[in-house]
Amino acid sequence: NARALNRQVVANLVEAHIEAPQFGIFGRPRVNVLQLNMALDQLEG
Repeated sequence: NARALNRQVVANLVEAHIEAPQFGIFGRPRVNVLQLNMALDQLEG
């Protein structure tokens, strides 16, 4: 945990930044890493 954040806080943020497959059918759910990193940066600042 390089940012020294609570594991549950990070898990909740990851869950909150999961995006559905494109058009609801193509592919698998994925994490929007850019948005997740920006949310993590806001926690630190």
